Amino acid sequence: MPSLPPKQLRMIIADASVAGLPDVALPDGYLMRSYLYGDADGWADVLRLGGFGNCWSAGRVLGYLEDAVRREGSRLVEHEGRIVAGTFASMVSNRPSSSPVSGTEPSLEGVLDYVVTHPDHRGKGLGRATCTEVARYLVTHGCKSVLLNTDDWRLAAIHIYLSMGFRPVMTRNDMPHRWAAVYDNLKEQRRDHP
Repeated sequence: MPSLPPKQLRMIIADASVAGLPDVALPDGYLMRSYLYGDADGWADVLRLGGFGNCWSAGRVLGYLEDAVRREGSRLVEHEGRIVAGTFASMVSNRPSSSPVSGTEPSLEGVLDYVVTHPDHRGKGLGRATCTEVARYLVTHGCKSVLLNTDDWRLAAIHIYLSMGFRPVMTRNDMPHRWAAVYDNLKEQRRDHP
């Protein structure tokens, strides 16, 4: 049997857990807000610097924000007039079997997309803050759960997601082994999972 190519890891948090997330205070000089006209270039810059590739341009950001939920629910962090962090919001309708936290009826599921912080501004809680605010937006707009996809090597981000209450979703046979390796790597870096 041929091996499957690596698939991003998936994590989920239920709406009740999102409701219990604590507020995240930003450091002085940082402001969280929604997208404003003129932010596309700055957001694209942060996405490129944050490791999401050179495919991000102002045009791609604007195209991504054509969806009303994504435009209204996404959050940015500004510092000294520059975008330094952001997270897109998305919503999808799921089938009951696709989500371990939904019931038997189809429901809305939120998605955190492209959680990013400028390398010079990491370690200040900006990613946690944008994730919290976007997840809250999604839940208050009817989502029963919030998903995100991430890569095995994004250990700092995975540590944050786990500490927020996100849990792994085992979508393929290779996932338990990959998650075990992630937990081992987190322990090595003294980022024990909860």
